[in-house]
Amino acid sequence: MANETQLNKELVGGNATVINRSFQQNGSATVINPIAAGTSELSAGQVLCGKYSVVKKMDIVTGEADLYLVEYNNVQYVAKIYRRKVAIKPEISQKLMNIKSKYVAAIYETGEVNGFPMEIIPYYRYGSLQGRKYTYEQLKRDVIPSLNEGLKVLHDNGILHKDLKPSNIMVGDNLKDVAIIDFGISSAREDNNTIIVTKTGMTPEYSAPETFRNLFLEESDYYSLGITLYELFCGYTPYNNMEQEAIEQYISVQRIPFPDDMPEDLQNLIAACTYYDITNRKNKSNPNRRWTYEEVKKWCSGIKQVIPGEGIGNAKVGDMNPYKFMGETYVEVAELTKALALNWNEGKKQLFRGILSGFFKGCNPELAGYCIDSEEEATRINGRDDMIFWKLLYKLSPNTTDFYWKGRAYQGLPALGREVLEKLWKSDTSSDSYYYEILEEKMLSNYVAIKADKNKALADAVKGLEDGHKMADTGRAKKKNLYLMAYMLSGQKLMHFDGKEFRTVGEFADYMKELLDESYEKFEAVCHKLIDYEDNLDVQFESWLLALGKKKELNSWRENIRG
Repeated sequence: MANETQLNKELVGGNATVINRSFQQNGSATVINPIAAGTSELSAGQVLCGKYSVVKKMDIVTGEADLYLVEYNNVQYVAKIYRRKVAIKPEISQKLMNIKSKYVAAIYETGEVNGFPMEIIPYYRYGSLQGRKYTYEQLKRDVIPSLNEGLKVLHDNGILHKDLKPSNIMVGDNLKDVAIIDFGISSAREDNNTIIVTKTGMTPEYSAPETFRNLFLEESDYYSLGITLYELFCGYTPYNNMEQEAIEQYISVQRIPFPDDMPEDLQNLIAACTYYDITNRKNKSNPNRRWTYEEVKKWCSGIKQVIPGEGIGNAKVGDMNPYKFMGETYVEVAELTKALALNWNEGKKQLFRGILSGFFKGCNPELAGYCIDSEEEATRINGRDDMIFWKLLYKLSPNTTDFYWKGRAYQGLPALGREVLEKLWKSDTSSDSYYYEILEEKMLSNYVAIKADKNKALADAVKGLEDGHKMADTGRAKKKNLYLMAYMLSGQKLMHFDGKEFRTVGEFADYMKELLDESYEKFEAVCHKLIDYEDNLDVQFESWLLALGKKKELNSWRENIRG
């Protein structure tokens, strides 16, 4: 299978920071931000800016600066000394020095230390939000209002942050408010221009779709806010363990996949802040646009609003006459479409008995025409009712990115991939026939053709999965293909083995070494789990290695044992 790992190639070596690597195209990163050799160490008692006395160097790892705890008039501050001589734009520093808001970290003074730029900023004794989790109530009461006001202050002063994430948000001294920090890659807008075109060291898993095209807007910061809120509630981002390439591939064909335990109101907020389409951003009367300050503020106040995209949410404006189906009344085409998909057989009856076309004739002739075309196609082609019905669903609701098939709906292909992976980990085979049918019917290819027809890499990858299933002639081969499907669609690169979770080959190698040091018998027992007496690797282990881009190494290993 030439395409089985195409989307999720893992960088070998240095992969601890692979998710947060910066763009480095044509060497532009080093042209824009020349990296100096670094700063020299400061001594305790040394005075900065004529008044801030150095207390100690802070034990905080940051790739861009050295941090020192300093003191002035018995108040503690932080001196941030950048390791690059061109690190923060002067116009940003000047704007920030004029901002007085508890939701944005102040810059008290700027200067130089040994030729390197320095800022004096507040000392947040409780650290950042990185690694913290919050309840829905805490987010709604404290965190979301603080961040919304912080972004408004920045945007009102013409600053786009461009890298909002938990590590760039600090906990206030009252343990409730939070403040936005770290403006090293921020941009200032000029002449009321709301769009910035630039290359920058953004963090891919928090970045809005348009930023992958080097386009930055106020809405881009709110997309990052949505991903940040997801992480603060769940403890991980929706694109956790995915590389930049995979994020770019999927971000345009899916909604954010939400866990079942996330409250619907929070799902609505995150969905609205991460809405993909920015076409209608200037048309305030169009609900299909990404939320920014005003909408988030209304959400915090409990005001019901239409959620962009598919009519998700509490405010039922309605784009069609009431339609009764399965005991419910629907006034949104998108919601009716999803109900038809979830109640597959009953939905087909509504279509092929002419009930849908008859209804839409009275309120939407275009949709009525789609239904009539589907009815006629079913009379000409036998045995394709499911496919005909499936195609109609996407004509009725063209903006949806959900993946539908026979009574199930997934929030995009990554959500389907995660379900497959979780069931494989649990040895739950109850849905195997369902997944096999998706591959046999080429539903992945059909979905990509409708929702991402220009994404050739994704199209080739799913075709490889479907071809792999067709060629699989044993149960082991089919299971391996399911694992490859799960890894490729989900973007996850985790292996569950021996009661543990592994993210990299290095982690697994360390585990095996620990076993060997502890007991050769335990080491040998695990080896027998990984490879049988016919030299077949454990299916998950082999698939995981392929997902990590180790196909060449696997082929070399096989040649060695055969030789």
